[in-house]
Amino acid sequence: MKSVMIAGGGTGGHVYPAMAMIQGLRQCMPEARVAYVGTRRGLESRAVREFPWVRFFPIHARGLDRGGRAASLRAVAWTLASFAETVLIFARFRPRVVVGVGGYSSFPPVLLAAMLGRILPIRTAIHEQNAIPGLANRWLSRYVDVVLVSYPMAANVFPHARKIVVTGNPIREEFLRERRCDAAYREFGLNPRRRTVLVFGGSNGSPELVDQILAAKADLARRDDLQVLLVTGGARPEEEVRRELRAAGATNVEVRRYIDRMATAFAIADLIVARAGATTLAEITTCGKPAVLVPWRGATDDHQWQNARVLERAEACRLADSQTTGKGELVDQILRLARDDAALTRLAGNARRLGQRQANSLILGEIQTLVRGARA
Repeated sequence: MKSVMIAGGGTGGHVYPAMAMIQGLRQCMPEARVAYVGTRRGLESRAVREFPWVRFFPIHARGLDRGGRAASLRAVAWTLASFAETVLIFARFRPRVVVGVGGYSSFPPVLLAAMLGRILPIRTAIHEQNAIPGLANRWLSRYVDVVLVSYPMAANVFPHARKIVVTGNPIREEFLRERRCDAAYREFGLNPRRRTVLVFGGSNGSPELVDQILAAKADLARRDDLQVLLVTGGARPEEEVRRELRAAGATNVEVRRYIDRMATAFAIADLIVARAGATTLAEITTCGKPAVLVPWRGATDDHQWQNARVLERAEACRLADSQTTGKGELVDQILRLARDDAALTRLAGNARRLGQRQANSLILGEIQTLVRGARA
């Protein structure tokens, strides 16, 4: 029996590529049993509900805490507990292929599978979404059968990997299907005759991006040719942001705490303003959207800045440094760019050339190869 396990999550940057893989597995290997290992509190526990044929196994994984000896001991205890839980999960599901998508919950399943793979027909892979790989994937790369990377430059960080394949970062099918139409505008209460700017800060939201919009609410209110779809996430209470905008007369800013149908929002966006997480950039480039990127400088190894620099070097985005951008300055940049049709067209074309629409097919091809190897 073909049985594939996906492991990892925590944030959309890890979860959404996993969801794309699961969608692809259903099409190319409909007979396969699929499981997902993650945490109950992570985004993955909610996202996987869209796929009733996938078995979800929660573990109590936590990231390393560098807060001292007591914190280190707690981290070790949590790690040992998550490994024990993973052993029981393996006994129940018996995976033939385990694919890690990043996040601390990917570490126990991938490492255990790699260890068991020395004596059992189990094959392993990891997928690295970012230009600068994380510590866990660097370590796991020594033991897995194949390392899948989104950016060619990331391959240089895995000198001990057995096999490296540049695949790109997969996105969900709906991003490839959705089209601009009046119904899509109506879904968000927007006007199809206005230019639309989509502003969001990733799966957890961005207080900084919300504050930038609020700081320039008077300027936005004067632009009757433009509208903003602002996604707050958990950054600020949705109703509080809405009241402040309405008080300033900025009725052309539509506020949402979260958007389930992000592909529809992408379809109607003329300009995207976002952080520089790997999955966000894959969606922007695959859809060919002009963007202003504001990398979160607190990301591990500053990987969001490095992700964004890949696009900037290809003239596929405008880059704003969150450490030097003053309140309201980001909106000034947005308003100038929104008026420049030639710049928007150029950015969109360059972004589309960077897009890797075959990413999921390449990854699924590698998974199928691992499945065949496990059966040999």
